[in-house]
Amino acid sequence: MKPYIIDLKLKDTEKVNWKKSLSNYLKKSYGSRNWESFYDEKLTSNLDHLRNNANGELAPDALLEQNYKYYALLEHLNLRVGKNSSQLKIDFIWYDAEYSLTPKDQKYKQHTITFEKSCILYNIAAILSQAAKEKIDSDPKIAIGLLSKATTTFQYLSENFLNSPSVDLKAENTQFLTNLCHAEAQEVFLSKLLSSPTAEKQASLISKLAFATYNLVDKCSKYLKAPEGGVSPYGEPRWSTIMTCKAYLYRSITAYYYALHLVQENKIGQSIAFLKIANQNIVSAFPFRSSLNDYFDFEGFKETINNKMREFNKDNDYIYHDLIPSSVSIESIKPMDAIKSPTWLQQLQPYMDASSNDADILYKGIVPMEIYEKESIYSEEKAQLLRKEMESVETADLEYTSFVEFTNLPKLINDLKKKYTTGGNNNDADPQLEMMRDQIKSWAYAVQQNEFNDIERIINVISSKRKEILDILATLPAEEKENILKLKASLVEASQSDEKLFRLIKPYVAEIKLLCNDSSLWRKFDEFQSAGAFQPSLLDIDDSKTELILSKLKAITQFAEDLRLLKEERARTMGELKDYVNNNDDITSLLLANKDKSDAELQSLFESELAKFEPLTTRIEATIFKQGSTINGVKIELDNIFGLTGIQDKTPEEQKAELERKLFFDKLEEATTKFTIFSSDIQKGLNFYNSLLKMSKDLQNSVEQNPSRNTSNITMQPPPARPPLPMQPQRMGTSSYSPIPPSDLNSRFDNLNLNHTQQYQGTFSNEPNRTHMQEGPPAYVESTFGMNNFPSQPAPSNYQRPPIPVPQAQASLGAPQVPPKQPPMGMNDLLSRRQQVENEERELQQNPTSFYNKTSVFDENLYSKYST
Repeated sequence: MKPYIIDLKLKDTEKVNWKKSLSNYLKKSYGSRNWESFYDEKLTSNLDHLRNNANGELAPDALLEQNYKYYALLEHLNLRVGKNSSQLKIDFIWYDAEYSLTPKDQKYKQHTITFEKSCILYNIAAILSQAAKEKIDSDPKIAIGLLSKATTTFQYLSENFLNSPSVDLKAENTQFLTNLCHAEAQEVFLSKLLSSPTAEKQASLISKLAFATYNLVDKCSKYLKAPEGGVSPYGEPRWSTIMTCKAYLYRSITAYYYALHLVQENKIGQSIAFLKIANQNIVSAFPFRSSLNDYFDFEGFKETINNKMREFNKDNDYIYHDLIPSSVSIESIKPMDAIKSPTWLQQLQPYMDASSNDADILYKGIVPMEIYEKESIYSEEKAQLLRKEMESVETADLEYTSFVEFTNLPKLINDLKKKYTTGGNNNDADPQLEMMRDQIKSWAYAVQQNEFNDIERIINVISSKRKEILDILATLPAEEKENILKLKASLVEASQSDEKLFRLIKPYVAEIKLLCNDSSLWRKFDEFQSAGAFQPSLLDIDDSKTELILSKLKAITQFAEDLRLLKEERARTMGELKDYVNNNDDITSLLLANKDKSDAELQSLFESELAKFEPLTTRIEATIFKQGSTINGVKIELDNIFGLTGIQDKTPEEQKAELERKLFFDKLEEATTKFTIFSSDIQKGLNFYNSLLKMSKDLQNSVEQNPSRNTSNITMQPPPARPPLPMQPQRMGTSSYSPIPPSDLNSRFDNLNLNHTQQYQGTFSNEPNRTHMQEGPPAYVESTFGMNNFPSQPAPSNYQRPPIPVPQAQASLGAPQVPPKQPPMGMNDLLSRRQQVENEERELQQNPTSFYNKTSVFDENLYSKYST
């Protein structure tokens, strides 16, 4: 038996000018000046050439390759333009395949890429069928693979390209071609078994395969069956005759081999019944066999069926005496489909991957807006990853720099090497002592450079400003009682907050003065290392430790080099990560291929893409971890060296001197910490008092200039949100007063903001952040403390002054009037008011400077109205 493959014809087309269409589209999109940056002349010419080859006269294998490549480029373009392909303004003209039942010279013209894709897809499936027909004799296995690919290609075409004007592309016709190619692939597979010498031994398998083939052929036959007086709906007229003949033939083969299978199971009666069905169907195929006589021996198969029937009847009569059923049905046989083929998308994927780079260049100027939006989301994901790694690197670099500066590691290593390579242990300075000295120098420099290092002078200045404000308020007439009370309330609350700040620094005034005086400072420090206390006995010196100390110094030197190399490696890796993220990561093609995914699937896609940066981020994490362990190693070795340095057993006098020196050092450290907080906050206080003094003078001047104004309507309105003050506030103690029109005063009040100084950020700690020489310890800003333990806890640095009351006469004309708030009435309101006062007092005790964080210190029920 030799399978018969129906010859499918290809669709014809007219030439298309891709160069013109793409160039016109890019000119329209990007203008005549910029379009060439998105246009590739060579690749566009190749696209035109590829389409011509795909519709040329080549061998099936070569023609198939050209069509696959061209379709892949079309698919890339379709992903970018989607339903807007008509904007390319290109005419795709195709003709139907030249079958006798198809109208001649019928052409179809459309502007959509979908139409072009469907026509190319039809030709690919037809070429696969043609190639299979050529391979049947030489390699049936390859022929089966080609026919199975043609099956899935036609199936994809019938399911995804509907309502086409072309007869070839109608869904019912492409579905018929799907069943046809499927049946032919099954037929080729079955013919190999029927031709084998062991066919009868595989009777059950052959019957199942034959029945599946019959079902597929029967579908084709029924579709092609012409109505009375009509013609077949598609293809050639003889296709209907061929499909009818095949249907009878495979039904007969099914019944025959199932009969052989029943004999093997000793069901001789049923076997004879199926042989009768086989004989009936082969006889029915005779009228339609003209086209298949060269492929199958109908007479020989009929004779084989009759011989088996005579043999089985004889055996049954003499041996089995089995009852022969009057009727049986081959529908009881379970069909078996032997064709498992890859889907169309699986067939296309290798060509999509191969053409991806060319498509990115060829269509780089054609990207839909939704892809830009998704790329923006992905870019933000990358930016977050990059920021996280940059913060980690910056933190690690800061840790490295702080450690090296704090320990002065290069100098320390060199000093220790010089000490122990020139004669062993000697009476040179203790390294720990030198480190203390360097730290105290940096603290002293920071305090001396600060303009607020004279605490008593600052206290006196603030006291004088309070007195000056009170003196001014005392000169105001009784009609200004409300305004005077409000100004005094602000002054009293600010004074209370200042007193708490002063109580924070007063216990350390002596240490601050000492840090301001270098001679006294170092004289005091030198008292803790008197010559008598550190003169060792020569018998106490241990020279045996020199070699051990030198070996540890060698290890520390290697650690220091490792730290430097780790920092360089971290910086280099960070640079590679930045370059990879910013310059070498374009996922446009990936987004185009997955543009229909949901948000959750898209997020999963982004996560998988971000995973490609893990090798670099892992390297950065490794350097950070290694740096931490290396720094710990340096600390351990330094501790060991300090333990081995000099005289091993210290005398009680030396231990006492060392303890006193440590206490002195800790006292200076705490004093510097408190002074940093004090100097940060006192500047805000001085600015506040200057502003409050200015407000008092303005109010005094307003009274002097308007002695007859209606004072009964005077009110104080809380200022609106205030922008920051200029960076250079007026110096304390200086005031050059000039009267200001009332209409301009409100803008002065609106600009009053006492929080313009830099806020320290950090956490409280008992150990200051030691920096090199010119930097003082950091200010600590987070703390909760009450009146009982003040000032043992550091005060917060976000020290802010209360807002200044603003006369309504000085408010801007456009500001809305604040309605007066009704005074509280009844016992419940009184208790509520008392509870509010208690809460505010408790908050003030816990955080002395929280008072200045309020938007307004004035109660709305104090507001009244007045007019000038």
